[in-house]
Amino acid sequence: MKKILPLILCLFFALSCFGCIQLNTQKAPIYTDSAIKNAPFKVHFIDVGQGDCILVESSGHFALIDAGENSDSHKAINYLSNLGVTSLDFAIATHPHSDHCGGFPNIFRNFSCGYFLFPETDVDTNTWYSILDAADERTVSCETTKAGDVFALGDATVTVLSPKENSIYSNLNNYSIVCIAQYQNTSVLLMGDAEKLVEKELLSESYDLCADVLKLGHHGSSSSSDKEFLRSVNPSVAIITCGKDNDYGHPHRETTDALEELGIPYRLTSKEGSIVVSSDGEKISVTSQSGSESLTESPTEMVEVTYIGNKNSHIFHRDSCESAVKTKEKNKVYFTSRDEAVSKGYDPCKGCNP
Repeated sequence: MKKILPLILCLFFALSCFGCIQLNTQKAPIYTDSAIKNAPFKVHFIDVGQGDCILVESSGHFALIDAGENSDSHKAINYLSNLGVTSLDFAIATHPHSDHCGGFPNIFRNFSCGYFLFPETDVDTNTWYSILDAADERTVSCETTKAGDVFALGDATVTVLSPKENSIYSNLNNYSIVCIAQYQNTSVLLMGDAEKLVEKELLSESYDLCADVLKLGHHGSSSSSDKEFLRSVNPSVAIITCGKDNDYGHPHRETTDALEELGIPYRLTSKEGSIVVSSDGEKISVTSQSGSESLTESPTEMVEVTYIGNKNSHIFHRDSCESAVKTKEKNKVYFTSRDEAVSKGYDPCKGCNP
């Protein structure tokens, strides 16, 4: 894999240990449903149903952390296009679960991207290979990242807190890249799907985890968000990313009870749609699609992959078909309509009936 270029900066090369990292822990005033005009720093929690997709924006620079399921990638593409995004400084897959990384192939085909970052894990799935194939197709540099790495994004920084190098977990969720996005005196802590084991590891470090905004781990599952961890972060607001009427019962009652007991207000994408945290460096606002500063959902021009053909078999599939996922990238051809596939001499798959 290609090494990360100086565009992405490791700021703490002079420190002798990761525990020496000092995070900015000054809390900023927070305002709900009243947007800060022309805010130079924003974190968009994009509603992609039961999944994660988070856009960090700083002074005209963008980073995408997770991209939801492949089947919901059009939601992320529409959202980014409506904002005028054409390129990403970097993208992060917090871990290789499809509800976090499945949408990246279509993201890479619609937006240029400098770097694709992910944790070091032993993963062997067709979804993951399709992401790496798409990154290679669009010449996106791929690199693993670990605790202690710091990335510049405009006037902000994104600091990776977990996992540590050579960490071994039995649960893939705990390999999640946990990171904190900071702009001047404001900060947003993003937990991926990290569970209570990782939260305890973070608490054992010597830095203060206090953050203005906390994106709860694992969609508000009871497997995450231990009370001790919530007390330590002490956010002014918590964000829960989950789908409406999802099959997992997210957020779990144990989690919302803990938040309420500790007096931490929380917002859900399942109820409000996409949620935007804005900062001017001193204060924070939180708005949503159901609030006063809604973002439009109007359709935009995009390359939305609908059908995938196999160059060898001359059979075409829906992009969600298992046969399409298993096909190597070099053997794929993409069609935006059924008629286009048929006109090119491709026959429909009998399994997915495109």
